[in-house]
Amino acid sequence: MSVTERQAVRLDRTETGVLHVVIDNPPVNALSHRVRAGIGHALDVAHADHLVRAIVLRAEGRSFPAGADIAEFGLPPQPPLLPDLCARIESCPKPVVAAIHGSALGGGLELALAAHRRIADAQSRLGLPEVSLGLLPGAGGTQRTPRLIGAEQALRLMLSGRPVGAAEALAMGLVDRVVEDGLAAAAEAEALALAEAGTPIPTRDRREGMRDATAYQRAVAAARAALPKEGRLQAPARIIDCVEAALLLPFGQGLAFERAAFEDLLATSEAAALRHVFFAERALSRFPESGATPRPLRTIAVAGAAGVEQVLPLLQAGYSVILIEPAKSQLVAALELVAARQQELVTADKLTEAQRDADWVRLKPAMEFGVAARVEMVLLAAPEHLEKAAEATAPGTVLAHLGKGGGLDGPRGADVLGLTLGTLGPRLAEVIVAPGCAPETVATAVALVRHLGRSALRVAAPGGVVPRVLAAGRGAAAWLVERGMDAGELSAALQAEGLPGLVRAAPGRMPRRPQAEEALARCLSAMAAEGLRLIARGVVARPSDIDLAMILGAGFARWQGGPMHWAERRGLLILRRDLRAWSADSADLWQPPPLLDDLVSAGNGFQTFARPSAA
Repeated sequence: MSVTERQAVRLDRTETGVLHVVIDNPPVNALSHRVRAGIGHALDVAHADHLVRAIVLRAEGRSFPAGADIAEFGLPPQPPLLPDLCARIESCPKPVVAAIHGSALGGGLELALAAHRRIADAQSRLGLPEVSLGLLPGAGGTQRTPRLIGAEQALRLMLSGRPVGAAEALAMGLVDRVVEDGLAAAAEAEALALAEAGTPIPTRDRREGMRDATAYQRAVAAARAALPKEGRLQAPARIIDCVEAALLLPFGQGLAFERAAFEDLLATSEAAALRHVFFAERALSRFPESGATPRPLRTIAVAGAAGVEQVLPLLQAGYSVILIEPAKSQLVAALELVAARQQELVTADKLTEAQRDADWVRLKPAMEFGVAARVEMVLLAAPEHLEKAAEATAPGTVLAHLGKGGGLDGPRGADVLGLTLGTLGPRLAEVIVAPGCAPETVATAVALVRHLGRSALRVAAPGGVVPRVLAAGRGAAAWLVERGMDAGELSAALQAEGLPGLVRAAPGRMPRRPQAEEALARCLSAMAAEGLRLIARGVVARPSDIDLAMILGAGFARWQGGPMHWAERRGLLILRRDLRAWSADSADLWQPPPLLDDLVSAGNGFQTFARPSAA
């Protein structure tokens, strides 16, 4: 049964008169139009059926709704809108109890806040993470939350975007009860008790969090004073304004104030960029081998003392590590370096002595490759180690070149790839896949990268997406500085747009100094052009992969969205026009790539690359 055929909301009636409204919209029960319409229909049914005494709102699968359907942002709204749906739930004359499990985030938590009671599974997590998308809770979250838990706690939830566990949510008053098991039964019992007690009190009339108006205003003032003096994101300030409005305005006016602020933020370029990055992170997990099952990893060999930088992260991730180095002096020096790094972490209280000792027990030195016969992966610090590692290990053992591409003729070619772990910062790694590499090999390498706490970017050639795109931007910046633009002025302009680390040149002279806006466009256009060349060569699958790589690996700001996002929002026709004009200054920097001509001629944007095939 397809997603469109399956009901997104199921109704289950009980003999006791409780209507269970069950959301079933995998994978995270996002509040899409189908779900909202289904809940609205359920409210109609409950209102019309005199046998229905109360309502339980719950979900199938792994979670209560984990938020709105972000894919609908920016599209024409389809009723019922979530704010209107929440208002209907809150005004329902029959009690509504939300039964929360998994993650109740964003719009999902706002839906629960509109109910008359909230029962949570002990393992559930609740939060309002909209600030991470440059937005604020737009379905009454800024108005209902402080009514229950006060301004200080509400602002902590909304400004940090971090969820809290069920126990903490209970302590602060966000939920009314926590259960270890039997969630649906507990919610049904609560709903019947409310029905016996009479008309339920809607959240809009709750004032527990507003009893001390002075403390409330003090929390608002403290949050406002803590805002960065110079920041591009408007959402934090607007969140504070809305929480203040919850105290100062009647509820209906507070909702209108919140909705206007939400729509203002939704239209900002920063929010659009953050949504783009959100989807880019999701897309990164879709690659041709993503359906393959990774092989189990317990013991990993690092071949060559030059790979010692990878030993400590592997140990801290829980792996057993064999460090192989034929030269005794280099092996000893590498072990001493690991010990010194561990001691630094202990001294800084980032590692306990017990953890250090446990990690050290899992580290084994060796001078011969024969020990690699009992490992599941070998990280090769030098190409000359490949042949010995292949001889020593069984087929299926992953052989990963550090920082270089894979590829090996013969029966072991399926086991060989490349990994870039050390040069792209602590958040990104590249998995370099050559033709003939087995899907399971790729999946295993990606699993390792993720276990190390990094995002894995699949590429088809060594050399690095981040260094290549950065080189294009730095080349443009150097050209500008050499022709008279002040290096400090250019650096400040680029950093103000979330693009650090591009200016590396000495000043020169040119007849006309470019303005900051043109300079920014030249640098970003050069990077976008290089990105298109990488895509055309098959190095990387999607423009969004390039943007995410620049954010994770080069420190570009999330709210900027990356050079490819910038180019698409500005317009590919404009990009081609500018590149054609500037190519006369330097064809190496600004020659329009043929792929850009193809996209413009076909009238296609970057959505062409949205969905790669998956095994």
